[in-house]
Amino acid sequence: MEKKSATSRDPVSKILAGYSNSEFQAMIDNFRYETMLSGGDVSLFANTRLATFFHTTIVSPRKASAPLPYQPNPEVGKVEAETAYGKLSLDDFVTSPKSFIQAFIIAHKGKVVYERYPGMKSTDSHLWASTAKPIAGLLIEQLVDEGKIDLNNTYSVYVPDFRDTAWANIKIIDLFNMASGLNIVEDDYTRSDPISLTTRLYRSEFGNLDPVSNKLESTRSIMKLASKINDPGKRFDYSSMITQSLVILIEEVLNQRFSDAVDERVFSHMSLDGDMQLHHSDGDHLEGIHGLVSSRLRNLMHFGMLFTPSWNAISDEKVVSDAALHRIRKELPSHEVYMGGSDGPRFMAALNDYVISNNRQWDDVFPDGDMFKLGFMGQGLYVSPDRDLVISYFSTNPDTNPGQGYVRPIAKSGLFDL
Repeated sequence: MEKKSATSRDPVSKILAGYSNSEFQAMIDNFRYETMLSGGDVSLFANTRLATFFHTTIVSPRKASAPLPYQPNPEVGKVEAETAYGKLSLDDFVTSPKSFIQAFIIAHKGKVVYERYPGMKSTDSHLWASTAKPIAGLLIEQLVDEGKIDLNNTYSVYVPDFRDTAWANIKIIDLFNMASGLNIVEDDYTRSDPISLTTRLYRSEFGNLDPVSNKLESTRSIMKLASKINDPGKRFDYSSMITQSLVILIEEVLNQRFSDAVDERVFSHMSLDGDMQLHHSDGDHLEGIHGLVSSRLRNLMHFGMLFTPSWNAISDEKVVSDAALHRIRKELPSHEVYMGGSDGPRFMAALNDYVISNNRQWDDVFPDGDMFKLGFMGQGLYVSPDRDLVISYFSTNPDTNPGQGYVRPIAKSGLFDL
């Protein structure tokens, strides 16, 4: 089972079919950092069962569920995009076994207009992966609004035990925008390098001992090993460690556990569809908001709706201020900074459209002010405030990140122009 689980590709419908006792045990036995990130059968299994493997904070709904109206629009499924398998309609792509799409949903003006679950039940919780990063971003925005964080202050102003590290003099805005200048870049090379700080972070989260020290490391101890490789603010270099640095920052400023803060400030106001699951790093029980978050797909959609005019369809309070939304959409790093690292050119090519820049834990901001966040397994969250449109989906395919090719064609189809 070792080889099969890491390299074969069961169809996503396997989640619906279920697992025998022997299959279940084999997946448990083969779960670790490397197999989880491979996109193979272990990933498929674990993406809807991550609380089986990690200590997890459960944030339960405080408000009664208020399902959005369902008004399907058949025209949405006809929108076409170029894929690795030719030009296909959204309907054909989502249902194709080659896409590995597990769930896809679209909300417009507070109504669900498209919803498919080819690879999971609508009541299953699924890993958000990096689509969770804007959760930390939103709390930072709130603390900026409240005057509790000045983005031009440096990290050690708020986190004093980093005064003697390479993080000390980096401005919060440069961390917010993934332009740290540190050797914490996350890419295919660093994920596969056993001694990179990126791998060491993931190993500590999965409860694996560092192969050099033979100890279980903490997020803070790994962060403090980082060194400067270029000036902050000069280039977009993607890093989950940066998001975890923001989690630490938020906890320091508020003197409060992140899960309590996000529940109080965000989730308690929302009509959640089931629980939110915030999974912990095994090394220090820091909640992994860079990607270790799970929920039903509708909760990812509801989170996206907080950034749209229909926020009041799913929340009793406007938790994303107009000022914060303006900063995300308009106060951007330059296109040159975005293209200066390896990810900007790759992200823009995959989206097949012009991107101005990343910003504030969002991967892509487009000229029309739309925002997109990609997850490593092909999860996606697309928000178009002016169209009052949210597109979200779950997938288990790190090779092609399939859904992102559809987000701009759907948004620009004319079906959602206000």
